[in-house]
Amino acid sequence: MEYLEVPQNNNVKFDYLKMHNDAFVDVNEKLPPPPTALSIGQIDLGNEIFDRAFGTYGNFSLITGASKAKKTFLKSRIIGAYIGGRAIEYASEFKGHRYKDKFILDFDTEQSKWHAQRVFQRVPKITNREFIDGKTYDFYKPFYLRKYDYKERLQFIEWALLESQYRTNIGFVNIDGFADLVSDVNDLTSCNELVAKLLKWTDISQCHLTGILHKNYGSAKPTGHLGSAMLKKAETVCMLDVDEEDSNYTNVSFPYTRGFPIDDFKFRINEYGLPIIETNGWE
Repeated sequence: MEYLEVPQNNNVKFDYLKMHNDAFVDVNEKLPPPPTALSIGQIDLGNEIFDRAFGTYGNFSLITGASKAKKTFLKSRIIGAYIGGRAIEYASEFKGHRYKDKFILDFDTEQSKWHAQRVFQRVPKITNREFIDGKTYDFYKPFYLRKYDYKERLQFIEWALLESQYRTNIGFVNIDGFADLVSDVNDLTSCNELVAKLLKWTDISQCHLTGILHKNYGSAKPTGHLGSAMLKKAETVCMLDVDEEDSNYTNVSFPYTRGFPIDDFKFRINEYGLPIIETNGWE
């Protein structure tokens, strides 16, 4: 069997000493836990009450579900909760932990500009209930990336997180959807590259990043090798299914969390096209 020789670029030198200093972990140093970006509900332990973290800064989460399970509606609800405003009126258990103004970057990869705008407009509607005097949250920055190929989308998102004018103050990022950032959801190389970038982006920017990936038909697993890789690395996995008894409702569960477990709930879409939580006393 013949092996191809990998060309070496002797002009490029990696700074291993810098990597040594950055990567070294002092086991005697007391490190603070990652702060919570968004929580859903609380838990009582003894005499203390703790937030159930959906996502912490410096990590990423996954929203998955079948087609038409209203994943983008929940995404809008989550972003609205992180911003705050009047979002609490839609579900008091959703709590953003934003101590100052931070940029929220929202990327849509598959819809036209008109359809993407309709989805993006849900966020200021949730936070303000209505467009009162045209007010929106100035730090909410949505983008539609449908017309670009997957490599261009990937590079643009990396630029936005690591090099753009937002880079030093990003709080929350959403990508709808992850599958449009790889050549194929079963291509090992591009899928592993994407997951590696998610870990890198969140670690450097110290934002929380969430995003959407369809799940396999008739299965509880998100689609392809990409889904399998994300299940292993995501801080939280949020799964959506249409309610079998009433298709107006979507059931939401959290099969994987690194922190405290998050209670299941369900939601419906009200007459204004906004997601309303209607279970576990969360109205």
